[in-house]
Amino acid sequence: MQKVPGSEIANRIVALQELLKNKDIDSSVIRQNADLFYFSGTVQDAHLVVPARGNPVYLVRRSFHRAEAESPLRPVIRMENLADLRKAVFQACEAGEPKTVGFELDVLPANAFFTYKEKIFPKQQIVDISGLVRQVRTIKSPWEIQVLRDAAAISKLVAESVPTILKPRMTEFELLAELEAISRRAGNYGMIPTRAFNMAMTFGHVLSGANAAVPSYANAPTGGPGISPAFGQGAGNKEIAPGEIVSIDTAVAYNGYLNDQTRNFCIGPPPPRLAGAYEFVRSAHWRLRNLARPGAVTGELYDAVWRWAREAGWAPWFMGFSDPRITFVGHGLGIEIDEFPFIAQGQKLELQPGMVFAFEPKVIIPGEGIAGLENDYLVTNEGIESLNTATEELVIV
Repeated sequence: MQKVPGSEIANRIVALQELLKNKDIDSSVIRQNADLFYFSGTVQDAHLVVPARGNPVYLVRRSFHRAEAESPLRPVIRMENLADLRKAVFQACEAGEPKTVGFELDVLPANAFFTYKEKIFPKQQIVDISGLVRQVRTIKSPWEIQVLRDAAAISKLVAESVPTILKPRMTEFELLAELEAISRRAGNYGMIPTRAFNMAMTFGHVLSGANAAVPSYANAPTGGPGISPAFGQGAGNKEIAPGEIVSIDTAVAYNGYLNDQTRNFCIGPPPPRLAGAYEFVRSAHWRLRNLARPGAVTGELYDAVWRWAREAGWAPWFMGFSDPRITFVGHGLGIEIDEFPFIAQGQKLELQPGMVFAFEPKVIIPGEGIAGLENDYLVTNEGIESLNTATEELVIV
């Protein structure tokens, strides 16, 4: 088991404290699992108290022993009830009784909020620190970048395995199962955390032919029917036929970090129109590599990509074919699949070295299918570097 180094945790805590000071927030309480992992190095049933000034305190319901073994934070305190949280917050604040306490209000359930507000901190102002937390997580450290590279290596293995497995008349779900087994043996633990409410994700959207253009509720360019209305997205029981583009859109989780990749395959010659669409989305990656630099504004990058789609004649089917369209062409990722930055309509965030985002231009034509290519890019001082190194060719099997 690879642990998060103590220096990583310390740097993250310090970065959050600086933001708390700038916003005049006396203390924060971290509760959500992804954020707990980021700031403590372990996921337990816990509350992490991070004061603006002073030392953090990690209160754990269970498992206390795992928290002590996996987290470099000290002290780790057994939490018997929520009154312990109030005591810890008050004691951690060097300035005395806090006036403001921050929580991740973008993910905190309403009933939990009212409990904290009415019973634990009735005299304090509770404020939202979700933006501050996500801001700290946006810039990846060298250690994080290496783990992201390790996750990308599993994605490469998955893509390179497709030609040895893909056969006519196998179902999408059978292909999905084979590829997921390969990824699991390589270290993918299979859980894809998302921050968005009611957004669940699994290993991948393995879709073929017209099935690939079936929309779903998911806030993603691809949908697919799935195998049950209970999870109406992703691979279905459709048999894969020659002459259909097979879209392999997979998400891999390794040691807490994610990789998101799409590659296309076809048994025999592909449909001419989708082959042309694939050349367009591939060219969009080439053009983005020349355009995306530190300081580039994410919303302006989005506008540029859409301009390319209109100029090439693909706008009617780009990122969807009916309203509402997906209003992004790229999304940040790290511990969750939907982190900052978003290459999306109206976004003002500027790219900075250390950011990582997935760029996924896709053309979706109803009745025919999908042509798409997705890479995860690391922003460097010189530009952007793709973490995904599997071939970008449309592979003919």
